[in-house]
Amino acid sequence: MTDDRYRELGRLFADFLDRGHEVYSGAAPAPSGPGWGTNEPVVVTGAGLGLPGGERVFDDMNVAKILRGEQFIDLIPSRFRSRMVDKNIVRLVKGEDGAGSFQTIDNTSEVIKLAARAGALDVVAEYGIDEERNKALDVVTKLAIGAGFDALRDAGIPLVMHYKTTSIGTQLATRWALPDAMRDDTGVILASAFPGIDAFADEVERYVVDRERHRQLDQLAAIRARVTDGAPVAADIDRRINELRATLEAEPYLFNRRFLFKALSMGHAQFGEIIGARGPNTQINSACASTTQAIAIAQDWINAGRCRRVIVISGDDATSEHLMEWIGSGFLASGAAATDDVVENAALPFDNRRHGMIIGMGAAALVVEAAEAARDRGIQPIAEILGSVTANSAFHGSRLDIEHISGVMEDVVSQAEARGVRRHDIAPETVFVSHETYTPARGGSAAAEINALRSVFGADADRIVIANTKGFTGHPMAVGVEDITAVKMLETGIIPPIPNFKEIDPALGALNLSRGGAYPVQYALRLAAGFGSQISMALFRWTPMPDRARRSPENLGYLYRIIDAAAWQDWLTRMTGYPDAQLEVVQRRLRVADVGAPVRKAEPARIAATAAVPTASVPASEAVDELPTPLAPTVPAPVPAQAPAPAPAPVPVATAAPAAVADPVTDKVLAVVAEVTGYPEDMLALELDLEPTWGWTRSSRRRCSPPSGRPSASSVTRTSSCATTRRSRP
Repeated sequence: MTDDRYRELGRLFADFLDRGHEVYSGAAPAPSGPGWGTNEPVVVTGAGLGLPGGERVFDDMNVAKILRGEQFIDLIPSRFRSRMVDKNIVRLVKGEDGAGSFQTIDNTSEVIKLAARAGALDVVAEYGIDEERNKALDVVTKLAIGAGFDALRDAGIPLVMHYKTTSIGTQLATRWALPDAMRDDTGVILASAFPGIDAFADEVERYVVDRERHRQLDQLAAIRARVTDGAPVAADIDRRINELRATLEAEPYLFNRRFLFKALSMGHAQFGEIIGARGPNTQINSACASTTQAIAIAQDWINAGRCRRVIVISGDDATSEHLMEWIGSGFLASGAAATDDVVENAALPFDNRRHGMIIGMGAAALVVEAAEAARDRGIQPIAEILGSVTANSAFHGSRLDIEHISGVMEDVVSQAEARGVRRHDIAPETVFVSHETYTPARGGSAAAEINALRSVFGADADRIVIANTKGFTGHPMAVGVEDITAVKMLETGIIPPIPNFKEIDPALGALNLSRGGAYPVQYALRLAAGFGSQISMALFRWTPMPDRARRSPENLGYLYRIIDAAAWQDWLTRMTGYPDAQLEVVQRRLRVADVGAPVRKAEPARIAATAAVPTASVPASEAVDELPTPLAPTVPAPVPAQAPAPAPAPVPVATAAPAAVADPVTDKVLAVVAEVTGYPEDMLALELDLEPTWGWTRSSRRRCSPPSGRPSASSVTRTSSCATTRRSRP
């Protein structure tokens, strides 16, 4: 090991001891995390979206479709309606006066008939997932993985081929993953309301069907034993027995050995493993507020210095083959579901006729980063997160606390004002991305949302344009279709219309509902609510390109947002080791073209050396109205950087042996250890193993006197003079 390496290790150890002494002496805690914390904004650089109703869940035109206001809800097959009737549901029916009654459902005319259902999804063919891994993935994980890869592509973050050196010195390609320098500072959060449930239902259904077939076979065999060969029914019984035996042979039930991997919530871990992300990794479930809550957590992680970026992924498929009858029956029994068979009569956000929700599915993902991480690679973010709040109203299992929700919105807007905006100034440039589920008016979402807007923005609330996507997608459960749409509304300036609106609700009054098309929005306020009094909100601000021009939904992606071509190419070179790295999209994944092991070593995983710095608040009186200044002049496309010229060969210089000099790092280490342990400095040496001689005991928690005599290499087996011998670190 070189002297420089020793000195660096010494500095790290000195910092560790210094901090340990501060904690021991009762000093104020330093910011946590490995040091990526920043007082810069947290931004969104990429998004991915999977929608129901199409030929495939993932389509590059999904954003354009939702912004245009295409309808993804359709009639469900009759088999689901029959299965719901079989559930013997007693439905809560809510009256206009708030009173309720119970109704037993015994006819398919009384059950759910509309839903938004998934198209095809094949993560092996579409995203290059290994076939064996795919067998261990639940549908939620597959949805989240697809959205995550699409978000990385939108953010301009490629995968690279990794190589390892063999025992004979050759380079062997191993896997596609994030560049080494990004692996440790990239976190993953999965947001889902029903992770693993589809796989569990599938396994139970296969088992029950198999047991029923065996039961029928046993019964028929018992009957056949009592029937003579010449009896009229003998031939029919034999035919049915043969059919059952053939079915059992063709479709035998075997317990899925991957059951635990599919039933557990593992989408976050699976995605992290696939892309090689080694930062913080978790799953959250705050019901239908989950994705917005994940954004708030991601912002907290980055500000706390736990990582530089977080990939928020989400997926739910409540209308799948295995869950439609169960989740649908649940909402039907609660009185929250519509039973219409015409979309225009059921999907009625903010309309006075609203009477029940429609369930759906989806997938969504966002790349949330520290602004400096985006700047490092020359990318202009799509939006900045001005504020976020996640809370619980502790109020009711399915109803919203109107007063508390107003307080949460006040909190998130106040955060933005501390960043230099004024609520009344931004109102005309704000889109409110609502949670509204068009459930019955009494206790529904619309009233709480509109009340919060008017409480926080006053008369200016009427200048805020209101958007809603559940009228097109149904309710996708924990999936933040609205979060993605909010970001893309800012990027494109296009807001989808409120569907099927005809009658003003007198309790809500006249609302500034979107009619669809272009709006001059620069801010997006997103509200998400979930069962169990969950509430989360986020406020985004558009980060425009230097020309302040918006792109059409068909022409989005990272390429037009490269505003510093030199920084971009330099970043690619550092990440990959290729001086002229070329990007490609293969199976919907952005990656660096593999041309063999890189000539130069890519930048390794970095260990941050600076602590997080708290964000300073800016008084509203000192706020400025200008939007964030772009990072650099716009550039139409990345320009490959020239390979650096080789450095001249060093000239050997004879040097004399260095004289012994005092090392300030060594002095610092010895001084701190001496103060904590009670040893005189002249008794300490760097090579000494201090573990047995630190004077603390776990049981007595009292200081012990150091042993007599100068410690040496042989003293590592000697204990200090203490009444107890059970020791621990201080």
